[in-house]
Amino acid sequence: MKQNTPTQVVDNLCNFLYNANMKKLFLSVFLTVLSATAMSKEVVTIVYSWSPADVAANFHRTLVNEANRIQDKYTFIFDTKPGAGGTVAANHVANTPNTILATASAFFIRPNFFPNESHDLNNFKELMPQCSAPGVVTSSKYKSWKDVPTDQPLTIGMSGMGTTTHLIAAQIIKRYPKMTVIPYKSTSEAVTSVLSGNIDFAVNFIGDSAQYTEAGSPKKIYMLGITGDQTINGVAPLVTQGFTRNLARMNVPAQLVVPKNMSESKFNDLRQILVKAGQSKTVNDSFAVDYCQSMNQMPTENLQGYYNLQVAEWQRLSSGVSLK
Repeated sequence: MKQNTPTQVVDNLCNFLYNANMKKLFLSVFLTVLSATAMSKEVVTIVYSWSPADVAANFHRTLVNEANRIQDKYTFIFDTKPGAGGTVAANHVANTPNTILATASAFFIRPNFFPNESHDLNNFKELMPQCSAPGVVTSSKYKSWKDVPTDQPLTIGMSGMGTTTHLIAAQIIKRYPKMTVIPYKSTSEAVTSVLSGNIDFAVNFIGDSAQYTEAGSPKKIYMLGITGDQTINGVAPLVTQGFTRNLARMNVPAQLVVPKNMSESKFNDLRQILVKAGQSKTVNDSFAVDYCQSMNQMPTENLQGYYNLQVAEWQRLSSGVSLK
């Protein structure tokens, strides 16, 4: 076996150290570039107006996951800022760059009741309608409206004053004059309260209550009627059970809105990504839990008209409703 000379040994050692250092340098540069690429992705936060425990919160969680899966330009994250009937989240988005408000019809209703303490609808524009879900009135005490007394004190819970669930409750009260409205921060909290027997009724959504209507459920909830004009899973519309026709107009549209001053290029960029993400199976499966009918096929040129229509329609439906 040939022996290396002392000079060759030194040369080999130098070459080894040189190559090892070059490998370390290359790895360091590679990791730096990779890190810089990840950090260069712009962060956009979708802010949900209600409790993270709501079934509807999953609409936006799945949308965020899908939006991140299909592109590399932005990092979308999901956040919640419940309170004041959605106004806390709305005002946060209005004053925070790179945020999108995930809200519902309460966004259009709240300013009609609290014009000085609410958000300004003129400061926003529609980014993407997502889906429209029926509201449902539930109880753990009464199986049908024929069992409900009209001459006794009753309570009905909903997700805050000046919200869609408040408008629904106000229509129910017209038939039960001794019924009192109890505000909660979210529909899921109202469901919990009706389950515990603290209140007689709750206005919420099918996804919030469905698990408690199944056979074998340790706690039982009865669905007494829904908004809209279609029967779903045997639950009849309230308008077919002697309640006002206004309830046919009170399905709840989930949607994304952004500050009006968002640049046109950013608006179009985000909309293109989120519309595509919103058409995925995972997002539509999350809609199905709440029987929320997809609306994200709406053409861009129809968005402002849709926004203006909601402002007018929910103003009409709010008219004459008391905060007491």
